[in-house]
Amino acid sequence: MKQALIIGASSAIAKALIEELEQQQVEVTSVSRSQLERSPHYLVDYDDEAINEWVKELNGQRFDYIYICNGVLHGQGVAPEKSLSAFNEQQFSEVIRANTLVPMLWLKHTPVLVPRNEPSVVTIFSARVGSISDNRLGGWYSYRASKAALNMLVKTASVEVRRTHKQAKFVLFHPGTTDTPLSKPFQKNVPEHKLFTPAFVAQRLRELTLETQDLPECGYFDWDKSAIQF
Repeated sequence: MKQALIIGASSAIAKALIEELEQQQVEVTSVSRSQLERSPHYLVDYDDEAINEWVKELNGQRFDYIYICNGVLHGQGVAPEKSLSAFNEQQFSEVIRANTLVPMLWLKHTPVLVPRNEPSVVTIFSARVGSISDNRLGGWYSYRASKAALNMLVKTASVEVRRTHKQAKFVLFHPGTTDTPLSKPFQKNVPEHKLFTPAFVAQRLRELTLETQDLPECGYFDWDKSAIQF
């Protein structure tokens, strides 16, 4: 059976993705900071030391697919800035840590988590607003910056990893506006046909990532599998 690792598995999309992959006979290992009623599932703090220790405990286990689903858009003391005057250091640091640093701490273990001589796909949840060339509305300073930085880090990592793992592919994925707690405050003006269920997004992501031969070395994709400009 193919093996998948889902990091940040407590989110609504990640849970739907677990079900979607298991329906395709993919064996899923999940990781989060909260308990899930499934197995194998691991509780791991999102800091460098804890992640390092957990990876060591795998004893060389490899995954054909890795999905890094971590991220934050709003929360206590965190909200997308509507104007330049709303920018502040503390919020920026929190958003950068959740959306850029934590995925990167996992991403750095890619060489020991994917097979060296077989196809693999590493998917990291990004967002269309992280596209510098597509930024026409402004605002959302911290969130945009965190995703733009993430995109660059993943692109850079893909260049290095593929020197030794030539069949590894990297995907930056924008799920669209999905009906989850993450997007609740921002759903008011979203057309009904553009507000997706987690199950729909999980299906689209599965369709995109399980067909490895059609993927570029490092691609940036929308929920409908169309390419986004970096």
